[in-house]
Amino acid sequence: MLLVIAAVELPRGEVIESLAVDGAPGQSYALYLPSSYSAERRWPILYCLDPLARGGIPVKRFAAAAEKDGFIVAGSNNCRNGPIAPEYEAIRWMLTDTHARLAIDDARIYAAGMSGGARTALEWAQNRAIAGVVACAAGFGNGLPREIPFRLFATAGVDDFNYDELFQNSLDLARRGIAHRFVEFDGGHDWLPEPLALEALDFFLGKVAPAAAQPSRRQKDAANRYGKLTEMVQSDGEADRRKLLDDMRRKSAKPDDSDQRRMARRVLMGTFIGAVEQGRVAMDERNYARAANYFGIALMARPEAGEIWYQMAVASAGTGNKRGAVESLEHAVANGFNDRARVESEPLLQEVRKEARYRAVREKLK
Repeated sequence: MLLVIAAVELPRGEVIESLAVDGAPGQSYALYLPSSYSAERRWPILYCLDPLARGGIPVKRFAAAAEKDGFIVAGSNNCRNGPIAPEYEAIRWMLTDTHARLAIDDARIYAAGMSGGARTALEWAQNRAIAGVVACAAGFGNGLPREIPFRLFATAGVDDFNYDELFQNSLDLARRGIAHRFVEFDGGHDWLPEPLALEALDFFLGKVAPAAAQPSRRQKDAANRYGKLTEMVQSDGEADRRKLLDDMRRKSAKPDDSDQRRMARRVLMGTFIGAVEQGRVAMDERNYARAANYFGIALMARPEAGEIWYQMAVASAGTGNKRGAVESLEHAVANGFNDRARVESEPLLQEVRKEARYRAVREKLK
């Protein structure tokens, strides 16, 4: 019998949203143990990496599949898009803690990632310690590595701005004779749906056959069109950019699926995420005017994003634009932002909090 005792007190058959890592304050992960889990044998495990450190989301997506196929699933609550060192530290602590608690088969360690998490998972798998990767919403962004010593299940939503990348990865893998599985789903830049989670684990177990993307003139034309539209968003002046993104929002809201609607949704989300990431980099560099510009672009794509309105308020305050900061706070609250503690403690908003209009914002945050 294996001497793994710490898991005895952990519940089976339900998602644990946050399990604190022993000896690492602030580090935690979500966990799912199959109802049949026992320390008397070793189990395969799937480690999940979310770009926003929301470990519970992928663990919930894989829970039913893990129950059926007999997998442990763990999702880091600390690994997020950003500097590499904190990502690797979070992964290391999750590995250490799960191995201390659970009976894990080191020959059957798998990784799943979404967006930036997928890129991290694919990089991690190059060390040959990972048996397979679920790459969701992002792939090998800089071209295929020389060797791919793991099973690969690649998937993207048809509205995802990274769809073309994963589709092309699949074509390139097929040309090299590398067995893998590529599957699309209805949706955008998100984790795969639960039915595909089961398909992914079944693929790792050899129950589902490899299947590559098929070359398509329609897909090639769509990829070229997406490239041209994103180039226009990046190079046009503010008025033309706003006009283009307004048109994309109208097309994205159409009730019926179409190539036009898919393209509009890809452009909008790609613009939004790219601008938010660049804005946050500028904030870290204390280049507040540049940050405000990027957040403004993001809000052209998604004017309902309350969190980004708040980021715009902070950036505007950093430039000394108190009126613009208050107006952005008003938009933030109107679009669901409700974190009064952040507003009251943000140093850049100190002068803004003295503005008469701020009192009304503060009351709504109550």
